[in-house]
Amino acid sequence: MLTLRMGLPSLWVREHSSSELNHAADPKDKAKSTDLFTLNYDVAFRIFQIQMPTTTYGVDCAQGYKALMHKVYSDFRSSSSDVPQKVSPRAGRQLRPATLDTASSLNQLNKTSKDNRSPKVTERRSPRSPAPERKRPSRISELESQISQLKEDLKVVRNQLGVSESCKKQAQQEAQESKNQLSSLSAKLEDSQQKLFQFSASEQARVIELQRTIQEHDKAWQCELKDAQKKLSDNTAALTSAIDEIQQLKVQLELVANCENAHTQIAESSDVELLNLKDNLAESLSLVENMKNQLRDSKESAQAQALVNETLRQLETAKRTVEFLRADAAKAVHGYNSASLELDQSRARVNSLETLVSKLEFGLVSNKCNHSLNISDDGNIMEDPSRIEAEIYSLRSAIESAETRYQEEQIQCAVKIRKAYELVELIKSESRQRESELEAELRRKKVDIEELKANLMDKETELQGIVEENEKLNLQLEKCMSSEREVELKKEIEKLEECVAELKANLMDKETTLQSISEENEMVKLEMSKRFAQGGRVREEIEAAKAAEREAVMKLGSVMEDAERSNRKAARVAEQLEASEAANSIIEGELRRLKVQSDQWRKAAEAAAAILSAGNNGKLTERSMSLDNNYNNSIVNNYSPFCEQLDDDFQTKKNVNVLKKFGVLWRKPQK
Repeated sequence: MLTLRMGLPSLWVREHSSSELNHAADPKDKAKSTDLFTLNYDVAFRIFQIQMPTTTYGVDCAQGYKALMHKVYSDFRSSSSDVPQKVSPRAGRQLRPATLDTASSLNQLNKTSKDNRSPKVTERRSPRSPAPERKRPSRISELESQISQLKEDLKVVRNQLGVSESCKKQAQQEAQESKNQLSSLSAKLEDSQQKLFQFSASEQARVIELQRTIQEHDKAWQCELKDAQKKLSDNTAALTSAIDEIQQLKVQLELVANCENAHTQIAESSDVELLNLKDNLAESLSLVENMKNQLRDSKESAQAQALVNETLRQLETAKRTVEFLRADAAKAVHGYNSASLELDQSRARVNSLETLVSKLEFGLVSNKCNHSLNISDDGNIMEDPSRIEAEIYSLRSAIESAETRYQEEQIQCAVKIRKAYELVELIKSESRQRESELEAELRRKKVDIEELKANLMDKETELQGIVEENEKLNLQLEKCMSSEREVELKKEIEKLEECVAELKANLMDKETTLQSISEENEMVKLEMSKRFAQGGRVREEIEAAKAAEREAVMKLGSVMEDAERSNRKAARVAEQLEASEAANSIIEGELRRLKVQSDQWRKAAEAAAAILSAGNNGKLTERSMSLDNNYNNSIVNNYSPFCEQLDDDFQTKKNVNVLKKFGVLWRKPQK
């Protein structure tokens, strides 16, 4: 509706100028009127382009309006070419500039407005030929047909404008729905974040409890290992003392053998048996060495426990890294929320800019006639408004593309954060499985330690028996040394034989026990080798976990870099919005200038039409006024508020000084 009102003065000038040009006496006046018509046509079409919304319907309306104005202009030129030219008596008149024409036309327009509002109409008789008066009815019929066509075109344009307004309303509804969806999504995100925080807190409590239990188990195992080591040290001391005593006994037995060389063969047999005892003692020494090897194996088990402690420490470091990863993920979520807030602010700015543009478009018509006329500004060059609209459209497209990119980056950041959380959960599950495996291994080691303790107790009892037998042997040797009788020696030899038999039996028992102990040692060695292999696997698994943690840290670093890039892009978008605001302010100033210029051109066209109508005879003025009244009545019925505004503007802008200036400027070229 606003765009069509801007085009009404041009149509009114066309009706008056087409009827008056046919009767113009001076060809220069006719050229002046054609120039005014073309200028008014260009101004009306450009204002129509500025005020029409940038939609497909708006473009169709603009094209239709342009075609219609071209048709009217061609009719106007053909009608002006059909009329025979008359030679004016004024031959030496120069061409007037555009500023003077506009000023004089405004002067004449004010005069005609006074005449139209007064009830008295002065009829002027023209001494011209009756030839053009015959053509007036045909010209009036043509004008009426053109007016009817223009009315139909106006109806079509109104329908198209209604369709465009409905499309705008639908777009606004879709925007509101998208905003509601965004609000619901933000609420869901907040709920998920709260759940994640609660889940992380519960997991931290569980991890702390597991750490406490593991530390308590470690302390208990260390105490047990220390006790076992003390017992082993005591057993080794007892074994060394027994070995020394055995050596002393050997020396004493050798002395007894040397003293009794003169004795009978029974003594020699006793020496042979003593040699056998030496062999048995050597075997006992081998048993002692085996015990030493067992002690070494126990030390190796202590080393395995140290490795287990190291693995536990590594698990603690892995848990700490997991906590750092959680903190980084929380920071990434916080950056995501800040980026979403900045995007909402940018959208609010875009909406405010759109409201400002709509207000400015509405103000183009409402503030048309509130600016004062400045004759010096008529020479300024009017910039093309299509460029302004193109810049606005490019800015809007840039803002939309930036929003889409920003949303895609947010989605990518959310996917990366989810992947990081999944990696953290996998690491947690693997650490739990490893902890359970380590606990099972520690239990097995406890069982092995208890078995070793039982074996040590058996060996201690055997050592005590050996010590008692050695004491008995010492007593017997002392008796043998003190006695000089052979009977006593025989008795002692018999006793020694019995003791040797007992010792042989004991040695046989010890051999069996040694075999069993050696088998057990081999089993223990195999188990220790298996445990060492498992320890290597645990190390490999720990290294793999460390590598996975490093990869997670690298991924989180990349996520943080992406978040920083998104923040930078948001800052760039904000700068672009500020630049668009500055460009909009510049466009507002240019639109105001265009308003002033369009008002000046419109008033100049009306003044030219008034001048042309004032130069004709009374009958022509009456007919043109009647036709104008009919056309204006139809327009007033459709656009009564605009006509009332024009009447008020003409009443308020009656200035005598301006009229005098226009009269002076009009008379200057006639001198």
